[in-house]
Amino acid sequence: MNVREYRELVHEDIALATHANSSTFREEFFAYAAGILMNGEEFDDFVDCHYEGVTRRNGNMAIDGYAMDEADGSCCLFIVDYHGDAGEESVRAEEINSAFRKLRLFVEEATRHEIYLDIGGNDQAIEFARDLFYDSSLITKFRFYLITDAFNKQRAKTIKDDTIGNKSVELNIWDISRLFELVCSSIQKESVEIKLSEFGIIGIPCVKAVDYNNVIADIDVVPQYEGSGELEDKKLENVVSYSSYLAVVPGQVLNDLYLEYGSKLLEGNVRSFLSVRGKVNKSIQSTIKNYPEMFFAYNNGIAATATKVETVMTSEGPVITRIKDLQIVNGGQTTASIANTVLTAKKNEKVDLSNLFVPMKISVLEHAAAEHIIPKISEYSNSQNKVDASDFFSNHPFHIRMEGYSRKTAIPSVKGNQFQQYWFYERTRGQYNQGKMKFGARSSQLKQYCDKYPEKQVITMLDLAKYMEIYEGAPDIVSRGKQKMLQIFAEQIKKDWQKSDEQFNAFYYRRVVALAILYKKTDEIIKQSTWYKEKRSYKANVIAYTLSLLFNYIHTRHKGYELDFNRIWNTQDIYDELEDQIVILSQEVYEFITGPRDTENVTEWCKKEACWQRAKAYAWTFNDSFIYTLISKNEEKVEEKEEKTKRKLANEVDALKEIVARGSEYWTQMLQWGMERRLLSEKEISVLKITININRTGRIPTDKQAKVVMQSRERLIKEGMPLQF
Repeated sequence: MNVREYRELVHEDIALATHANSSTFREEFFAYAAGILMNGEEFDDFVDCHYEGVTRRNGNMAIDGYAMDEADGSCCLFIVDYHGDAGEESVRAEEINSAFRKLRLFVEEATRHEIYLDIGGNDQAIEFARDLFYDSSLITKFRFYLITDAFNKQRAKTIKDDTIGNKSVELNIWDISRLFELVCSSIQKESVEIKLSEFGIIGIPCVKAVDYNNVIADIDVVPQYEGSGELEDKKLENVVSYSSYLAVVPGQVLNDLYLEYGSKLLEGNVRSFLSVRGKVNKSIQSTIKNYPEMFFAYNNGIAATATKVETVMTSEGPVITRIKDLQIVNGGQTTASIANTVLTAKKNEKVDLSNLFVPMKISVLEHAAAEHIIPKISEYSNSQNKVDASDFFSNHPFHIRMEGYSRKTAIPSVKGNQFQQYWFYERTRGQYNQGKMKFGARSSQLKQYCDKYPEKQVITMLDLAKYMEIYEGAPDIVSRGKQKMLQIFAEQIKKDWQKSDEQFNAFYYRRVVALAILYKKTDEIIKQSTWYKEKRSYKANVIAYTLSLLFNYIHTRHKGYELDFNRIWNTQDIYDELEDQIVILSQEVYEFITGPRDTENVTEWCKKEACWQRAKAYAWTFNDSFIYTLISKNEEKVEEKEEKTKRKLANEVDALKEIVARGSEYWTQMLQWGMERRLLSEKEISVLKITININRTGRIPTDKQAKVVMQSRERLIKEGMPLQF
């Protein structure tokens, strides 16, 4: 496929999506392109906020989306120039200038005037404009993105010579050719090749530490659900070759590298920078400013990967002169803290990096191995801040199971659907769009995919965490942001999974979907409320507190009862009595959070436990008509028990299948490995001997024995046992 064929397929895909979602070409193209850029690690996340308006001086302003980068405090703003298959193939210089001017005018107008009070029709744009007005001082720089389906003949991709006030503005152009290059990239990102001579030094002093060929690595074999819903065991070869260097990076060079490449240097699954509010990063900043000579001694350094390095010998020893595909997989907070310290320094404050040096371990891997080894390096490496378990949470069996249920659990046929529909659980970011990309835009299979999994029925990992935290009564945690919320949720799920994974069954999955429906419906109700149309603020906080208070009321005042989740699942909608209750409660919540409070900023107040405790003690209005719709928990317990039993039987069958499939030889080698290291109990040894003799005696382990075998295997792998013998 060439770029022109790709462009044609994109147009057809956008046309299909527009028809399916009753949206505009511009909206669908932005969602498509932004998803590609996000997966390519150009930015971490994005928000749709399509808006066009006129400034007070009759200038045209517009925006299609935005993203915040916590690492360097920058703000990304997006605008789309969609030509379509009937439009011009090339984007002209005046169109580029016009697009960037619209973004500039939006920022200038939003930061100087309360335009969020005048914006109509788009809540995301309203909230973003409000944040720009009140919090623009927290932004270090702006990054403008023009995204177009045309060809950019101007050659330049990035221009850095613009400013708004005292803040720099970086202008980026992503045309169809550049998007095509990113899609075609095997690692879904532009290759970064660093020449150290361009950063004012000959190279980075180094020593080659190891050079291994064909060694065993503990690569996890993660079962994945395919579109059919069937479980396939993806066998990964755990034999790799790699070399490693120990190096010393000048602080000034590391700062310049980060300013040049930004988030492209930070491995996508683990965002290490936690902002300077954290205790550790404040310490890092203090050392940078006051004791730069001690940074090397105090800091654990950086763990990085690359696909190629070049070295030369100098009079002072070997130095690395060139690095290809550099990824900082651990120590991102160190890197970003150095850059952030320089960027946020006060006018009279000089940050001298000339005597600051950072230790770095860089592992050189082939592309094929990098995909599987990088997460392990990231997980095992030391860092100044502990890497959150939530960073690796998407591969937890919990999410794999939810993904499996979503692919095989059809929703009840409602609202005249002519085909079977499903909710789509997106275990990894961009998974839904990746599924669409498997089909050609002209293929009927793409339409079937979109009909089967409507875009409005996608639940992300973050969504699930949010819904369950709200159900468990933690709106303050939900208000603190995605990463903190996901970390807390991950920790709880792992504990609950260890106790009994049988509770995470089809019943649990249907409840998740019902909560998703409830959340989305509450969002719609609030947007249509008269009070919200006037205020246009704090919708996310209002939703979290409204639903948490609803569940808290049921769980504390009506302990033997529950919301009728089955009714929501069966109708794929909420019922009138519940809707009326949400209408009343949501307005009361808004008045509560914006009323007397301990913290001036409403958003910050909602993050505090004190706010939630005060909310729980408040006298809220609950209608009798809603209370009468609650159902006895006994009605649910029978169904829940049945699903737990089914889940238990499925686990037992899966364990026995794996035991038989691996064969006696594997279990013999596992027994020998564990006994040599004295890692097995007498009970485990006895059960493994039974397992080894399956073929000879025909005696199959009992369910309990199979569980012991699988638990033993899991524990031994953590102790260093290879996945394959």
